[in-house]
Amino acid sequence: MSGLAPLAATVCAASLVCALLSHLVTDGGAKKIVNLVMGAFVVCSLLVPVKNAVEGFTLAVGEYPSAQSLAASADEACDLQVISQTEENLGSAARDIMLQNGIEITRAEFILALTDENRIIISSACIYIGQENACREDEITRLTQEHFGITPSVITE
Repeated sequence: MSGLAPLAATVCAASLVCALLSHLVTDGGAKKIVNLVMGAFVVCSLLVPVKNAVEGFTLAVGEYPSAQSLAASADEACDLQVISQTEENLGSAARDIMLQNGIEITRAEFILALTDENRIIISSACIYIGQENACREDEITRLTQEHFGITPSVITE
């Protein structure tokens, strides 16, 4: 759309000049010559913006990524989103399990990793608790091992 504005402005200006010039010439033979010159002028004024637009156009095929790299990028983005959502879900599950056992935790953070076999594993877990639950650290560790299969780092805040 931005390339259309100079073209429209040029056509309007050329038409205005031609209309004014046409009214100034009254002689029949001279009017025909002036009309021929004005027609050529209008055609040239139309071609110049088109030529400039075509010169500014470049076809950069080499700059675009291949379909394989786009598919790989999409797969990686999907994997990262799945891992992030799974980490959140594990944190919520840990809070719920601890609440079921009468332990209130501040938050639970799980760090996941993707293996070569395209499996997700829990690489580490961190459970944050308040001072009031510091004496229940062994129970928190046991519950986390039992339900998640990993020994967590229990941090008292």
